[in-house]
Amino acid sequence: MSWSDKPPHELEYDVLLNNCKWQRPMGCEFHDLVNGHKTYEVNLPQVAWVGASHGWLAAADNLSNLLLYNPFTFTTIPLPPITDLGCVEAVYDSEGSIVRYRLGKHKESDAKFLGVWFYQKLVLSCAPSLGGDYVAMIIHSSANRVSFASAIEGRWRLASTITQGICDRYADCGYHKGRFYTLTMYGVLEMLDLDNPCEPRKEIFFTERNTENPLVFLRFLVSTPWGDLLQIKFSRRVHRTKRLELRLCKIEVENNRLVRLRSAVAAAALREHAIFVGQNHSVCLPIRDFPELRSSCVYFTTPCLCNDDHFPSRREGWKGVGIYDLQNQIFEDVFPSCERGYSTYLPISEVWITPSPGL
Repeated sequence: MSWSDKPPHELEYDVLLNNCKWQRPMGCEFHDLVNGHKTYEVNLPQVAWVGASHGWLAAADNLSNLLLYNPFTFTTIPLPPITDLGCVEAVYDSEGSIVRYRLGKHKESDAKFLGVWFYQKLVLSCAPSLGGDYVAMIIHSSANRVSFASAIEGRWRLASTITQGICDRYADCGYHKGRFYTLTMYGVLEMLDLDNPCEPRKEIFFTERNTENPLVFLRFLVSTPWGDLLQIKFSRRVHRTKRLELRLCKIEVENNRLVRLRSAVAAAALREHAIFVGQNHSVCLPIRDFPELRSSCVYFTTPCLCNDDHFPSRREGWKGVGIYDLQNQIFEDVFPSCERGYSTYLPISEVWITPSPGL
């Protein structure tokens, strides 16, 4: 079931193009990690890409409404309109067309450009191509809010917010064992129960601010095939030659505990798998099925969700696409990266995507 009047297989590629007339198509490359790093040239609309989840790309159209796009089948699924979100109000012209959006009392944005910076990340509970109900969750509003929509209900609902006056913001969200989880830049973990028809129930873990390393600029949640929930934390090193550090931790929700896994233990904990993090929902893939991948490594791209105050520049060792070897604690480049600068207010340039089942 989709949010559209038509089933997904009847929605053609030109739907996405028609919704995005204000942008020209752009050339992109798909790097194949299964077949010897083959590269495929594809043309995609130049829109505000929000990320990828379960084989689908997420983008904002010319009215800043979100849609899902499958780059392998060209299927497009519109998501509920942005005006469902309580923090966004449409402003109409004399002909009844939406021209701007009002955010609060004193801030407005052009309708077609709001989507460039308003959404930070989207994840799905499962692939829409599997049929049935599924849930989309978004981090939005400068990473201060989390909202969700189910395919059956067909509207956005607020799930959680960061309290005003607190400098914290959401760093990632993910789906694990039938529940959505959010993680903030300070390391606060929230478990969201969305089954309540009136209001989502939220359980909070690790409520104290992280003081161990104030230079954290990225955090990710990873749900493993064997049932563990992991946290990956990128931070600056101080007074060392290598400026970047990655820490892998196991989240024990039942015990409200975060267990740091040091290098050798962390490598073994991945059980011959590789992790992919970035603007996509985090993926953990077995090496035996993907011989081009390296075991016990974290593949990463630069996401929009980062702590700009401590975000390292390329001169300090950060690249757009790279690998962190947990065993040797070394960063390496993977592909040539887009040369433009990264910013919270720009669309993504690189994202990991895996074809959804049945394609």
